[in-house]
Amino acid sequence: MQEKQYITAAQMGMMIFPVMVATADLLVPATTARQAQQDMWMSPMVASLVGFLTVYLVFQLHKLFPDESIIQFSGKIVGTFLGKLCGLLILFDFLYCNGNIIRQYGEFIVGSFLLETPVLVVVSSIVFLCAITVRAGVEVLARTAQVFVPIVVVLYAALLLLMIPFMKIDNLFPMLEHGVIPVLRGAYTPQGWFSEVILFSFVLPFSANEEKGMRTGMVTVGMGMLALTSINLSTLLVLGEEVPYMTYPFYSAIQMISYADFFENIDSIVIATWVTGAFIKISIFYFALALGTAQWLRLEDYRPIVLPLGLLLVVFSFWVAPNLSQLATNIQTIIGIQMTGYFTLIPLCLWIIAHLRKKKRIDPPKTMTSPPAKE
Repeated sequence: MQEKQYITAAQMGMMIFPVMVATADLLVPATTARQAQQDMWMSPMVASLVGFLTVYLVFQLHKLFPDESIIQFSGKIVGTFLGKLCGLLILFDFLYCNGNIIRQYGEFIVGSFLLETPVLVVVSSIVFLCAITVRAGVEVLARTAQVFVPIVVVLYAALLLLMIPFMKIDNLFPMLEHGVIPVLRGAYTPQGWFSEVILFSFVLPFSANEEKGMRTGMVTVGMGMLALTSINLSTLLVLGEEVPYMTYPFYSAIQMISYADFFENIDSIVIATWVTGAFIKISIFYFALALGTAQWLRLEDYRPIVLPLGLLLVVFSFWVAPNLSQLATNIQTIIGIQMTGYFTLIPLCLWIIAHLRKKKRIDPPKTMTSPPAKE
């Protein structure tokens, strides 16, 4: 059995933050705009409620079953068979979602930068790189996030500031023209990204300071909400009504940055920034999949199955959709509700059952009162 590794609460938050933001800045703005139009910037605020709920559920379950992930303690709540079934559903969705993420990565890199490179080469290279990181352990993964996430955040903030001269405030209006229903519809897809904070369940057992865990989780979701709101808002202000008709609207908005015909064409910086965030996100999902599979199979170490799972991820990246158009359609129609169902509703059901069982054990049995004596 390998020696247990530990990470700090701050590292844990930096690991999960790219999970919500990376890849969401590509296809989600267009998907949200098709539903909410000029109110698209409000939808991430509504969608973040799912993230806050998921964090609360994960940490409440962790208090009941410390040092265990949801794959391990689900059987203690609903029994061995149902627990194995819940774990299998979550692991399958990890596999499916990470295949989806990897395919998005491959399509973006090939379509925007490496035009003549086969998607298989791009996908296989990033999976192999992530496999090396995952095998190195959670501490290496945490330190990687600690180094790169602040850089990504600073670069994104700088890009947003550079976009300010090209923004038009008129694109915000009329605000709430059709009420709040379009905003709620726009939150349908991004809620899936916020439900991915279930990954806290797989890194919490490695936290050196669990008391700060809940606060770190809530702050992480709040930061993710601000990031996605800023991305949607800046995209809307720059592109206006054109957002719903673009594949990568935020990337297109950044391409409009130009100062004195000198400072422009910063595509390489944008791609490097996005690739870094996607690498961390794929690695976190990869780690949770490998660790969870080992726990589901009751293996002592997850490392021997990392490479076989990597091969499976490459296969799933092509299985999820035959092309980019179908991939975007899947994201718009099923990914949001699918991830929310697996990553939020399953923990919610487990928490309710665990809470009821705990309450039943705590409640004292009612004492029988003797009947009144007959006169």
